[in-house]
Amino acid sequence: MGKKYAVGVDLGATKVRVCMGTRSGIVRKTAKKMIISKKVEDYLAQITAIMESLTKGMTKGELQGICVASPGPLDLEHGSLSHTANLPYPEVQVVAALKEAFSVEAFLVNDANAAALGELLWGAGRGRRNVFYLTISTGIGGGAVVDGRLLLGKDGNAAEIGHTTIDSAGKMVCGCGRPGHWEAYCSGRAIPGFARLLGEELGEKDRKSMTRSRLLNGKIEDAAVVFSEARRGDPFAARVVAEIGKLNTIGVANVVDAYDPEILTIGGGVALNNPDAILLPIVERVHAYAINRVPVVKITPLGDDAGLLGALSVPFDPRLIGR
Repeated sequence: MGKKYAVGVDLGATKVRVCMGTRSGIVRKTAKKMIISKKVEDYLAQITAIMESLTKGMTKGELQGICVASPGPLDLEHGSLSHTANLPYPEVQVVAALKEAFSVEAFLVNDANAAALGELLWGAGRGRRNVFYLTISTGIGGGAVVDGRLLLGKDGNAAEIGHTTIDSAGKMVCGCGRPGHWEAYCSGRAIPGFARLLGEELGEKDRKSMTRSRLLNGKIEDAAVVFSEARRGDPFAARVVAEIGKLNTIGVANVVDAYDPEILTIGGGVALNNPDAILLPIVERVHAYAINRVPVVKITPLGDDAGLLGALSVPFDPRLIGR
């Protein structure tokens, strides 16, 4: 019997990442920016084309299966994305489309759940039975392994920690349409708006003390600018990053108390690009909020491959997601 391969797909808000590999890990991978067209068929065709390019030359029978890791909400029963916050489609029947295109078994899993599997099997969670993976990226999500089993929930949307409420006043509205969610304040998509809100709420004294702030006096359109200006010593940017740190710490404390992990790893573009700004406030202050014993908290050693590795593992062992 020849070597078997699988394909892992990580659907992001702005790009799709695809890998091909074996049980031993990733062999090759690619990433493409997605064009969000009006027709869902066009969106699915883009994913299929990327996969076809990556698997070109593969002989029949070599492909074991496909697993798609996607932001939620998901509908696992029908293999579809359902009103996903960062896509304009009410439903994306991704499993049926990939089964038809490649004539192999296809699976669907929440992207943070896939990353939790990646951490458990390949990363800092190896040898542990209670692992939580937190992604702080365009959105905020979580995946939990409890007593050695991945938590899925009735629809596959367990541990949607980014959509827990951290501000009862609801000053910021999440992309899902609900007020006060963690994702509405600390995700890459939300940080510019949160910074603008904090600027509007500055008192006269504070505003006068920050007249030289490049961030306060300019357009705030990108989360990366907030962090880079804070590193440059901009006082208003530093205040924004400090507020983000407080809210992230509260969110992580909620995770610790809800899931009681042995280790909590953090990934996603915002965290990976600004590890100290994200990690240090949590490590320093989470004890003040959590009642459970605080676990090891660290940036994932897998970089942005945690979700891909988790997705890649599923076709070889569907029991990982209860199949």
